[in-house]
Amino acid sequence: MSLLTLVVLAPLPLRAQAIIAPGGRTLFNRASLIRSFVEARHLTLRTPDGRTVGISQYITPLAFVYAFAPKWQVIAVQPYVTVDNTTHTGSQSMRTDLNGLGDSQFIIQYDGLYSRNAPGGLTRLSGLFGVQAPTGAERFSTDAFAYTGGLVFQKMSKLRYSLIADFEYMVASENEVGISQGNSASYDVAPAYFIIPREQTPANASWLRRTFDRVFRNGAFAMVELNGTSQAHAFVRGSGDVPNSGGTTLYVSPGIQYFVNREFLVEFSAPIPVAKDLNGIQPRPDSRFLLGFRWLF
Repeated sequence: MSLLTLVVLAPLPLRAQAIIAPGGRTLFNRASLIRSFVEARHLTLRTPDGRTVGISQYITPLAFVYAFAPKWQVIAVQPYVTVDNTTHTGSQSMRTDLNGLGDSQFIIQYDGLYSRNAPGGLTRLSGLFGVQAPTGAERFSTDAFAYTGGLVFQKMSKLRYSLIADFEYMVASENEVGISQGNSASYDVAPAYFIIPREQTPANASWLRRTFDRVFRNGAFAMVELNGTSQAHAFVRGSGDVPNSGGTTLYVSPGIQYFVNREFLVEFSAPIPVAKDLNGIQPRPDSRFLLGFRWLF
């Protein structure tokens, strides 16, 4: 299972946050936040002996963010994972279900690498460091620590346009039996546009205008993310690289973040796989969806 991703919300002025992103961050100070979502991933594995395996993964993390000082945040993520496998052999099929806790992740982020504020906008460069600990159930844990470092770039102008870019590199250590999952690089670029009524609703406005102003009175971000992961081969001590492991996947991910109020938003993203350059025989991604919320308090 790959590193879970975490992104968080800022108070007004509202700023876009990438929905599918490799790193965690927040744009507020001295506050706390909870984020959770359900991410559904559907994959297909075709084996040399003619079997087809349909794999459905449902990942539900619970993430806590605390900004303990200006420009500093600490983030903790605990995922719960459910996997449904259906194997088809000729006219026969067999189904198995697995579920349990995944490995925990802890991130610290510093927003002071570069910061510039301007009327209606900002530019910011942040750095982060994370540790993934082997705390999960045996079937979902790598049984080894992983260490991550990354950068997050954010820019917003005219209270309308936003750009978020992430890069994160993970170093995977060996577990007790000498297996490493392989290092990986994750990246995400997300342009966004803020949808909100720009002026007071006229008294003679049409029903369509009134509906728009009412639905989007707190605003919403529409965005299209380009995100992907490149992973090295897994490695076994004494045997070398694992052939059926590693590779690159790339997605185009349209999404929306809808602000119910200043403290609560709901979000949806539907990543579309556009590149699946995987090594050997591995599950190929078919579809992926994410539905979640963020609550700042």
